[in-house]
Amino acid sequence: MENINKNAKIIGIGNEGIKNLDSIYNVVKNNVDIEKININQDVDKEYVRQLLDGIDILLLTYSTLDKRAVDIVKAISFMAGERRVLSIGFNSSQKEHKEELGLNREFIINDDNCSEIMNLMNMMIESVSYDCMVSLDLTDLKELFATEQGLKYSYKSFDKSFTSDKISEELLNNLKEIKSDFTEKKGIMFVEMVKGEESLDLLNEVLTKVQENSTSTYEIIFSLYLKEDTNNEIKIGLICN
Repeated sequence: MENINKNAKIIGIGNEGIKNLDSIYNVVKNNVDIEKININQDVDKEYVRQLLDGIDILLLTYSTLDKRAVDIVKAISFMAGERRVLSIGFNSSQKEHKEELGLNREFIINDDNCSEIMNLMNMMIESVSYDCMVSLDLTDLKELFATEQGLKYSYKSFDKSFTSDKISEELLNNLKEIKSDFTEKKGIMFVEMVKGEESLDLLNEVLTKVQENSTSTYEIIFSLYLKEDTNNEIKIGLICN
């Protein structure tokens, strides 16, 4: 399958970042280009400029325990900011760091949450592609991620036996938090399901239930990616700020 969204890229930086990239690449490989940067590599402005050419969404994997990797992340995120590229980092170090990296958002990843986060990122990338039936504007994603405030996220896969009430309950109960100060201005639901009128009815019911059962007051917008074969799975991601 060809990349449906060639304006997204994932970069593994340093030994740990490249190791993590190798383990998560299968989740996003159809939708992104890939790059690896080792710590001895010369990362000048021209090289970073070439990395960012034609890119709207940039994913970086690294560990903040690696000082050289941190310097490279800063250099790339600075130029990404100048070009208004959405930059999201995946830090495998569990040790708290206070250094500003210049990213729009950072996720701390581990064995327990990595698959969930990367599946969510994959749906996010697909949500702005031309193949998405109901797509999002990149501005919506930037407004969601590009803030210093808190973020809540959830990703779940369901089979057809799940009702809209159960799907809503699972999504909301599974919400994880990054920081704790929320603006409650925007929520985005990413949805992947098989084509058919029943799917659209279910989507409408789930959206209604999530908004009714959520403790927050924001209105949730959504993307809808319809596929011919989903193995009877319904995949839903939810991100709120």
